[in-house]
Amino acid sequence: MMSAASSLGDRPAAAAKRDIFASIREAIVSRKLAPGMKLTEDVIADTFGCGRGPVRWALDRLQDEGLVTLVPNRGAFVAEPPLDEAKHLFGARRLLEGGIVRCLCGATSPNDLKPLIECVDAEDQAHAIGDEREALRLSGDFHLRMAAMTGNPIVETMLRELVSRTILAISTHQRADTSGCRNDEHRRLLALMAAGDIEGAVQEMEQHLVALEHGLDMTKPNTSAPKLRDVLRGSLAKIKAAPLG
Repeated sequence: MMSAASSLGDRPAAAAKRDIFASIREAIVSRKLAPGMKLTEDVIADTFGCGRGPVRWALDRLQDEGLVTLVPNRGAFVAEPPLDEAKHLFGARRLLEGGIVRCLCGATSPNDLKPLIECVDAEDQAHAIGDEREALRLSGDFHLRMAAMTGNPIVETMLRELVSRTILAISTHQRADTSGCRNDEHRRLLALMAAGDIEGAVQEMEQHLVALEHGLDMTKPNTSAPKLRDVLRGSLAKIKAAPLG
């Protein structure tokens, strides 16, 4: 059992719940926890130094977001979206993100696109040093920043869930010869948006998402994933280092 100094035992119950939820969610979305991996309640509770109540609350919320599957008498597992669900997720993203691009093209100046350019530059750097996990995170962040720029929090929340679930679908079904979003596609999209080419930008976004979908097959997830406790300890260290707010 971990000591109180290295656990969440000294944090308010509501904060501990949110921390556990956020830690597991981040680990799934960043592909540290593979699809199908068992999320053992005892291991999570022991790692965070808490009871099972906050863990179950976090797992229930993650199931609501489609990231965790709760199986009666077996426990919780990182979700493994079937291929038909993955196709629906990408279809939903094409509908939503096409609208986001159309909205931004009519309301943003080239200078407003600077945060997106910086995100793509950081993605380039991650690819250059071989940090594909960070590149994937930045790729998702690029799409989420676009949603945030609409100023519509409902759109932002909807896209956040869709991005998380499509990342999980990619983890489950991605072909070995593909690598997710390509930076040149993001840069082409930004160039079209900067030029005010609304229809061209919408078409580029749709083609970009179609290309991601075409990178899927029935490949099984990687079975050499790290242990649950090791992944969560890294998250716990970040939480303890942050100020309580």
